[in-house]
Amino acid sequence: MKISKYILLGSMAIMGAGLSSCGSDWLDISNNTQDPVEEYYTNQDNIWQSVVAAYDPLHWFDYANNYCGINIYPEVIADQCFPGGADAGDMNQWKTVFNFNTTSTVVLSTNYSNAYSGVKRCIDSLHYMFDYWQPSTDSELAARARFESEVLALRAFYYNYLWHWWGNIAYYTEPLEGRYLAPQLTADQVYEKIMADLEYVIAQDKLPEKVTESAELGRVTKHFVYMLYTEMAMYQNDEARKKTALGYMEEIINSNKYKLMDDFAAIWEVSGEWCEESVWEINYSDYLASRNWSWGGTAGGTVVPCMVLPRSYDSRDGIHDNTGWGFGTVRKSTYDSYAATDTRRDASIWQPEAGSYKAGFQDTGYFLAKYAGRIGGNAGQIADAPLNYNNNLRLYRYAEVLLNAAELGSPNAQAYLDKVRERAHVPSVAATQDNIIQERAWEFLGEGKRYWDLIRTGLAKDYLVAGNEIPDDRTGNYTDNKKYLPFPQDEIDQCQGTLKQNDAYFLN
Repeated sequence: MKISKYILLGSMAIMGAGLSSCGSDWLDISNNTQDPVEEYYTNQDNIWQSVVAAYDPLHWFDYANNYCGINIYPEVIADQCFPGGADAGDMNQWKTVFNFNTTSTVVLSTNYSNAYSGVKRCIDSLHYMFDYWQPSTDSELAARARFESEVLALRAFYYNYLWHWWGNIAYYTEPLEGRYLAPQLTADQVYEKIMADLEYVIAQDKLPEKVTESAELGRVTKHFVYMLYTEMAMYQNDEARKKTALGYMEEIINSNKYKLMDDFAAIWEVSGEWCEESVWEINYSDYLASRNWSWGGTAGGTVVPCMVLPRSYDSRDGIHDNTGWGFGTVRKSTYDSYAATDTRRDASIWQPEAGSYKAGFQDTGYFLAKYAGRIGGNAGQIADAPLNYNNNLRLYRYAEVLLNAAELGSPNAQAYLDKVRERAHVPSVAATQDNIIQERAWEFLGEGKRYWDLIRTGLAKDYLVAGNEIPDDRTGNYTDNKKYLPFPQDEIDQCQGTLKQNDAYFLN
């Protein structure tokens, strides 16, 4: 069990005033009074509460009704895993997207609302810190400058998530009034807005490159912003900004603040959280974790380790827990694609003994290993155990920095690719784009990168197709009009006709 000493957040009111925490001194916030917001948000401590509130929705995606973790949801609709589960109807929303035949009523509406909750909290925080708070010392001015950069980066992160899935989203940066409607922009317009925010944050240079004190781990850093900027520029295939992104990747590399872990499997242990390879993580902890079936937004652990365990596993290996739901089964072809010497294979894919679990839908005998629930991994929780495992989400790792730089055309591309492969105990291959994209598939299995890689490189039409690897394989094909999901119909209705549907998705 790990004690929460990182940025781990609890449920709070929509105005961001009341917060429960799990042990960090700087998260020990007293309950809000009944003061009006314009009177409450007039000092640094209370502004900090609003900043912490902006971080809170980062933890919601893995549960919050639709179980769409930032890593697991894109993973099960790519080409290395299957959705799995108990039967064909278990998490049907996943399966309709997997087969490219979803509708506006069978989509992940809470995933959509979670991201917009994050956007709203960021906008509220910026409003409070500039309209209600009047810093009077250099220290307070410096604090506000850092807060502003953190919150702008978080807003960019939430908008990036919406942009990836829905593209032509409603976009706003000021508190909404009246009918609470925001203009809908094209995907390209949204991209420019987000990148402008990131460029502003980078130019302001108010964030630390990296944080190392335990109480700071999980706060936004300059290197987090660099990774988000690069991810977006690569996804947009923005050739002009790719050159800038390469510079940012080289800057991270030349900072000498990170290195690849010698033991790939060790990254995924509790002791591997915030290791020398970690650029940024979303923190989860089982310590007094109170996430429950009624509300998944309370402080605590994550449900992903439960989701990817096999169903009714008897724990005969003495390592893996028996709480599994059988989602995210790994394709045998994925397992077979690794070289026998590749240490990432068995660190990423787990094959339990025959007869040790109950086969579910799309069972292959192979399961995701990186986040699989361990015995005792939720021992400190005080609510519903399956929802409260202590696995941090490793969102950006140094291996991705190296592979980004290689793909973006660094003169050191071959050396960077070789470093990643050497750690995996496999021989050198030429640093071509095809080889780098394949390397990412092996390196980041289970981390939610592959789906986006296939779309941005134009390979989705070749790999995300109907198949026959198992009887319940994919039945539909990806086409370019499937890039953006349909908006949830209830969102269309609530927007009173001002939000136009992504109708192209429904074309044959």
